[in-house]
Amino acid sequence: MSKTIRLENLKKGYFNKSKVIAVMGFFDGIHIGHQKIIKDCIDRAEAIGGTSVVFTFDKPPSNIIRGGYFKKLITSYSDKLCLISQTGIDYVIVAKFDSSFADLEPEEFCRKILINNLNIKELFIGKGFRFGRDAKGDVNYLKMLLKNYKIKVNEVPILKIKNMPVSSTIIRKFYSNGDIENIISFLGRIPFITGKVIRGDSRGRIIGFPTANIDVFEKFVVPKDGVYFGWTTILKKNKTTGKSCVQTEEKLPSLINIGSNPTFKGRRRWIEAHIIDFNGDIYNEKIKVYFFRMLREEKEFKNKEELVNQIKLDLSRARKYFESH
Repeated sequence: MSKTIRLENLKKGYFNKSKVIAVMGFFDGIHIGHQKIIKDCIDRAEAIGGTSVVFTFDKPPSNIIRGGYFKKLITSYSDKLCLISQTGIDYVIVAKFDSSFADLEPEEFCRKILINNLNIKELFIGKGFRFGRDAKGDVNYLKMLLKNYKIKVNEVPILKIKNMPVSSTIIRKFYSNGDIENIISFLGRIPFITGKVIRGDSRGRIIGFPTANIDVFEKFVVPKDGVYFGWTTILKKNKTTGKSCVQTEEKLPSLINIGSNPTFKGRRRWIEAHIIDFNGDIYNEKIKVYFFRMLREEKEFKNKEELVNQIKLDLSRARKYFESH
């Protein structure tokens, strides 16, 4: 398990006796391109008996640089750290990305962060990575600045699948299309969303199909409205670490609806997970909802009875799906 340290809490000289091989980026989603560049960093560190370090940020740089523009995320901050820790990296150093950090000139960034704080010996970055005030620093500038310190900079090419670049931007488009198959291919894992179970309108319980509802639409990218097969896990903190990212929770087969319940003229969008053959009370619990496959798009039915009949059919199909998967 990797060790995570906030940059402001990093003790002076912490890495002075280490041969630090670092990789730098925001890494939203930890897709297969991110996984590859992190693995390259780990492999290089192991080859020279060094220490592998991910240097990342607590929020998207675009949120600060573009004057309040808010980009919806694929993964939450805590989920991102959990996924990074699962790669086998030794350390994750997290910088607070605020206006003062964004105002660092490229030279100051290299000297203060990469040299003084991290004491790096070699650096990996993705193609197109920019840094420093007004994003003035590119890979060539970075190489020039670090050459004086005899630090090698490795620019890793963008990975491609099906002639498409693997990027968080492309993956967001897959989410908006409900294209779970491509999301899985590009993330290298089953997509999930984490949230706290809150009380909805209780319509699911009233019609015989209780759901665990989460509302994360303001902050995170969510698949298009529709009905999905998936899992739900109820997160409990690890007693030893105090963290809830260790995946020891039972994966509960679920029929998941994303949308606003147009049959009932609903306006608010929800993620509603009907956990199959589950009757527990999990209000206020934190859950992870995984998406395997889209069954159908959301539909407005003529009446409640027609909706109930469709849900029964969806549930029957879900049971058959989970029996064979």
